[in-house]
Amino acid sequence: MFKKLVKLLFSNSKKKVKDNNYFYFEDQNSTTNENSTSQSAAQPLPVATKPIEVKSAEELHQKAFYDYLFGQTNHVEQHDEMSLYISQQVEKLLRSPQSILKNLPILPLSLSTILEQLNNDDFDTEKLIGLIQQEAIIAAKVIELANSSFYNRSNKEIKDLKTAFMLLGANGLMEGVINGFVSKLAPQSPIYFKQYGAKIWQHSLSTGVIAKALLNKSQYKSESAQGYLIGLICNLGDMIIYQLLIESFSFVHPDCQPNSYAFKDLMYKNSKKITYHIAKHWNFPASILDVLVVQAKLTKSAMLSVLFAKRPIACYVYEANILSELELMFEHNEIDENELLTAKNQLVFSAESHQYIDNLLLAKFSD
Repeated sequence: MFKKLVKLLFSNSKKKVKDNNYFYFEDQNSTTNENSTSQSAAQPLPVATKPIEVKSAEELHQKAFYDYLFGQTNHVEQHDEMSLYISQQVEKLLRSPQSILKNLPILPLSLSTILEQLNNDDFDTEKLIGLIQQEAIIAAKVIELANSSFYNRSNKEIKDLKTAFMLLGANGLMEGVINGFVSKLAPQSPIYFKQYGAKIWQHSLSTGVIAKALLNKSQYKSESAQGYLIGLICNLGDMIIYQLLIESFSFVHPDCQPNSYAFKDLMYKNSKKITYHIAKHWNFPASILDVLVVQAKLTKSAMLSVLFAKRPIACYVYEANILSELELMFEHNEIDENELLTAKNQLVFSAESHQYIDNLLLAKFSD
């Protein structure tokens, strides 16, 4: 996806890089910080000589999840020169929004029209099916969803879009449409990198499903379809940074693995901000952008108790992301029952999220 861009960056890495604005979403005080940001962008990145310091339960959890995704990092090792070099080059790209966005796939016109049609109670079914048929991957994902155990209780195979629509309904159809497009952004690189990309996509899909489940059990059930959409796309930044990293390796050192502190720190600091910019670039509605801004700014779970009253959808999506990470690590024995209970008390707030964790534990004990 970014091969030409990365090639250009690495081929000119010894040249002086012009100052760029940091790739951060717009703050109200951006004007005030403009000078200091420009000055810091001009400075070379510091060479880290010790592991990232973990100062909160949220940081500790995120580090553990990146260890699950990419493998453990030696807690006493210093950053090797190769990891630092690659992360510094990728950091340069992250400071320049347009260099990333212009290389992203264009949001298909058919997808925009599909979403518009699905939000219209009087949409034309035949027109909708015709639009989906123009996007082979999206059509395949819709049919795949219709054949899932969640929707297809009869186990009779669904082979066409019209039958799939009758089974899924408008909201289910939206899930399939969004799955189809976002799945095209999931890392599909060969050899051992593919296993990491598959985990990132699984996490994104799980976040959407959990967000919908939490909202369906809350007083905001009518927002569950939008919650699914936002949950599915809220980790796009991880996909993009990962893709940049692996394409960088092909120009520098193909045997390098994304398990250093430098790579994980790069994702931790930039993922949510990049997601926001992608959604804005694709002209997603303000209601979705507002929720994504909260994902980037909500760094302490203690904020949830106050924020739930003002931004409930954003809070449920935030919790769904945490729950997805916990569930994946719990299923793969990366954390145990006690660690899951600790996370329940420290990382999530809502009754729906607490119940979700209780159900994970009940399922484990019943096996």
